[in-house]
Amino acid sequence: MSTNAKNIRPMSAHAEPLDAIDERLLAALVEDARISNKQLAELVGIAPSTALMRTRALSERGIIQGFEAKLSLSAIGRSVQALIAVRLRAHDREQIDRFTSRVPKLPAVLSTFHTSGSVDYLLHIAVATTEDLRDWVLDNLATDPVVGHTETTLVFEHMPGNHGPLHEQD
Repeated sequence: MSTNAKNIRPMSAHAEPLDAIDERLLAALVEDARISNKQLAELVGIAPSTALMRTRALSERGIIQGFEAKLSLSAIGRSVQALIAVRLRAHDREQIDRFTSRVPKLPAVLSTFHTSGSVDYLLHIAVATTEDLRDWVLDNLATDPVVGHTETTLVFEHMPGNHGPLHEQD
């Protein structure tokens, strides 16, 4: 997610609905976020100025939250991925804020999910080796007084899904 995504207001239940052109623009951008504005306009069948204006409007409405480079984790030396379930010791605002202000910003953390159920957070991390994984859990979670319990699951393969499907496909 881009760093400017925090500045974009989320779409509310009363927001203007997407029309067919918006949907075609979004589908094309999900397929290839690096497509040129000229190519995008041709693909959707609108003028380049209209494509640019509508794409900007979709960003301002918070529908497009950003564009990002997707890296090969193994190519950058972080081939060991894990999902770490975290249960906090207590559920007071101070401990939650302490955890969420520190852990999601750690370099190994790819994603942080605040969840319901038996765990409070699910972390997706990537490190170089299993020894690094062990050390990361010990240094960043096991020794943190806010954390009550962790459970680490190795990821053998990550198969990404859609990055923003507009409609369910039959």
